[in-house]
This record gives sequence, structure tokens and C-alpha cells, in this order.
Amino acid sequence: MAVDDAVSAQFGTEIPAFAKPTFERFRRARHAAQYFDPSVAPLIASDAEWAIGKAQEALSGVKALLAASPAERFG
Repeated sequence: MAVDDAVSAQFGTEIPAFAKPTFERFRRARHAAQYFDPSVAPLIASDAEWAIGKAQEALSGVKALLAASPAERFG
């Protein structure tokens, strides 16, 4: 969760896919998939489609950020 918080705080406004609510949804879905909990709704195809779309948005955002930013910003 520390990485989620750091990435969201640093890049969430520039790359909306890194916003805290998105990370939280990914975390909850991963947890539900990894640890069975009968009280949690099962993951379905639309959950996977959402995750793939957000991953594509994140990748596009990172590429754009890297192309537009000086390298020392990340050093």
C-alpha cells in the first residue's frame, strides 16, 4: 500500500489511472482473487476488461510523462 500511496500522490493528477481509488480497486480485486472470501462478489469479465483498460491508460500516461519530462525528474 505504501507504493500505491506514493505513486498516487506523485503522479495521480498527471496520470488518472494512478489515482488512489483506481489503485484501491486493483488491490481489492487482487485480494479477492488471491484469498477466497464468500462475502465478496466474484470477479467477472467486466472486472478484467476494466483492469486491462486502466493498465493501458497507465502505460500511455507513463510514456507521455517520460517523453515530456527531463530525465533528472526521476533520478
